[in-house]
Amino acid sequence: MSRDRLLVIDDEFGPRESLRFLFKDRYDVVCVDSVDKGIEELKKAAPDCIITDIKMPKKTGIQGLKEMREIDPLVSIIMLTGFGSLETAQEAIRHGATDYLKKPFDTDEIRETVAKYILRTKISRQRTATTEHLETLTAQLQEQLEAKEQLADLGEQSSEFVRDLGNPLSVINGYVQILIKDIKDKKSEGKEINVSYLEQIEKSVSRCRDMLTLWRERSRRSDTSIKKIALEDLVTEVAKNAQTLLNNGPEGCLIEGDNVQVFRAIQNIVGNALDALPKAGGCINVGWRTDGRRVLVEVEDNGGGFPPDKIADLQTRYYTTKGDSGGMGLGLFITKNIVEAHGGSLILANNDSQTGAVVTLAFPLLG
Repeated sequence: MSRDRLLVIDDEFGPRESLRFLFKDRYDVVCVDSVDKGIEELKKAAPDCIITDIKMPKKTGIQGLKEMREIDPLVSIIMLTGFGSLETAQEAIRHGATDYLKKPFDTDEIRETVAKYILRTKISRQRTATTEHLETLTAQLQEQLEAKEQLADLGEQSSEFVRDLGNPLSVINGYVQILIKDIKDKKSEGKEINVSYLEQIEKSVSRCRDMLTLWRERSRRSDTSIKKIALEDLVTEVAKNAQTLLNNGPEGCLIEGDNVQVFRAIQNIVGNALDALPKAGGCINVGWRTDGRRVLVEVEDNGGGFPPDKIADLQTRYYTTKGDSGGMGLGLFITKNIVEAHGGSLILANNDSQTGAVVTLAFPLLG
């Protein structure tokens, strides 16, 4: 595993070598004695953090800062000076410096500062990469929708397609907003930044790509995606993404089918439950259990439940109870088709207390 890279720019030999000695055991440290040499190193290989003196001959650290920001707007840059003043600090920050420390520096302080800003750089780069992935995904979505113009049932399939991608994209957007707030809060507090949100973003992007692959192959009716599925893994992932309560069932609940299709079926049901929750005190329980030769995925909410006289209609294409809120009436219809294609059934009911709905996806259990 490659080590993080630290670039030190200082015309004075003593401070430059002190920083090399201080960080050489932890990072790959590159030291140069001028801004121009630092720019050359930056162009060769992107460092994760730059420490640069402000007062240097020929070209100052502030001048170098402007050039470095044009080359790499994400790298963390720490300015060092033995001639510290509020005006100099403000100028450094104004031109894109990440932080500002005075010489002589405290070793413990600069260790903590560098570690914090190396993490900041890596998270910023990963977030940027995720954004690029989303832009690519958007282009792929447009391509797929344009391709569907050749199909007679364009309206129906496009609606299903948009719904499929809507849930994971909502997860992505939610975690991006949480991450941005977390970065701002943790930066101001000097605390370590949580990277688990980024992992969830990447997983959701991967799900979107899987769904795109599914739609590309749909017309070919290929059965190459049929395989054994550990149902508990899919249930756990959906519950975690939606931040619902998870009731763990027995391990080793295997079914046979398409991993992406089954995931989207579970996700549709949990998404419907989230939409039904009251503004305060909402609760969703997601879990799985066995029932003879079947494995049941159960999603229960306290959102008021189904109208008893409408349960039979709810699995019909385009039937919705959401009125003007934007429901397309496809979620339960899509889910029903998926479950039945896997030899199972979709069961709608209200809970015993009549405070919410219980939706069950029943699949044949392998073994």
